Amino acid sequence: MKRINIFLIIVAALSLVATSCTNYKEKPVKLNTELDSLNYSFGFVNGNILKNYHLSRDTTDNALQELMKGIKDGLKEKATEPQLGQVTEIGTAIGNQLKSNPDFYGDSALTVNFKLIRQGLINGISGENFGMDADEARIYFNETMEQVQIKKLEVQYKENKEEGEKFLAENAKKEGVLTTESGLQYEIIKAGNTKGNYPSETDKVRVHYHGTLIDGTVFDSSVERGEPTEFGLNQVIKGWTEGLQLMPVGAKYRFYIPQELAYGPRMQGSIKPFSVLIFDVELLAIVK
Repeated sequence: MKRINIFLIIVAALSLVATSCTNYKEKPVKLNTELDSLNYSFGFVNGNILKNYHLSRDTTDNALQELMKGIKDGLKEKATEPQLGQVTEIGTAIGNQLKSNPDFYGDSALTVNFKLIRQGLINGISGENFGMDADEARIYFNETMEQVQIKKLEVQYKENKEEGEKFLAENAKKEGVLTTESGLQYEIIKAGNTKGNYPSETDKVRVHYHGTLIDGTVFDSSVERGEPTEFGLNQVIKGWTEGLQLMPVGAKYRFYIPQELAYGPRMQGSIKPFSVLIFDVELLAIVK
């Protein structure tokens, strides 16, 4: 998922506090909800980044004031002025960005708690780890926002997801269709030499393939290009990694790959989130 720009809301938080870092007081906070933790972790991560990358070389205690000047200029849509110093330039860029992206994550359900963001910022700048350190805050924030994004996509692409689930349920009943423990479905079109070589997860293979959506739309095909392709089995979607290991060299299978073993909630070119993928795959060789 696309990560939220880390400076968008920190600007608003900074504008609510004093103009000198010496006036800040680090202290623990009470986080009652997931939203509280999201706000605090956001402030903490950004405070830590500011400390490590933008305020660490300040010997005059003026860096935060310079940053604030830049933010103020940026909110007035002034252009960056490198001659004013790096921190001021950064602040101006942040202000410009806030001016053009005023929404908090673009989700009105995620209300901003400036008090928690501000305290997270102060604790992050001071380096005080109350409840979570910088890595924990970053991981929590990113994983939480990723789940928020997935839920939004599930609503947006609900029909596509449900159509795929219905297709797989019906397909599993067809004669000749086998289903693995993971949910991968496959048909054996050509068995190949079943006593021959099978690839392992770390092998590189040469294949011909033809990929379609459940409505028959072709999204990728080495067959149509007229040229086989090579790749490592640990470099592709899970459905391919699992499926190719079922095949001996010379075999041709048809795979019906659940979205969880394909691209899941990601948009991949013309492939919508939560799409079931169908591949005819011929294993030509294990490349040594």
